Amino acid sequence: MRILEDREKRFLRILKLNEEYKLPVLCGKINYPGNDKNTLKAGLAFNVLYSLLKDTFKDHEVYSETNEGFDGKSLLMVLNVLPKEAKKKAVNIEEFHQLGRLFDIDIYVNGQPISRMDLGFKRRKCIVCGDDAGICTRQKGMI
Repeated sequence: MRILEDREKRFLRILKLNEEYKLPVLCGKINYPGNDKNTLKAGLAFNVLYSLLKDTFKDHEVYSETNEGFDGKSLLMVLNVLPKEAKKKAVNIEEFHQLGRLFDIDIYVNGQPISRMDLGFKRRKCIVCGDDAGICTRQKGMI
């Protein structure tokens, strides 16, 4: 229940940032199975993701903040860049970085995430079972 509350709180923060800045908001976090999202390994993976995102978007960052909770750590960045350009860079990190399979990088515009399919990419697979990640997350509650 606490994980879901933290996810809701993060989403409300994304909405507020979208409204305040009128720019895309990036949300970076770790896809980590299980109920404990704050393990040492998840923290180390988040540090890698944080550095990658800060470096990748350094010329576009308007504002950023990190948050911690039962859902693990997350990075929110307001970006002065075209949303689809940001999403392409995010997908590139998720697909080609050594730890990319653990990374979850979303780009929000007006509270709506830009999907991979909007850019012609396939949906992600669940890191645990290989099914569609969105379905697995909602139905099985694993990630």
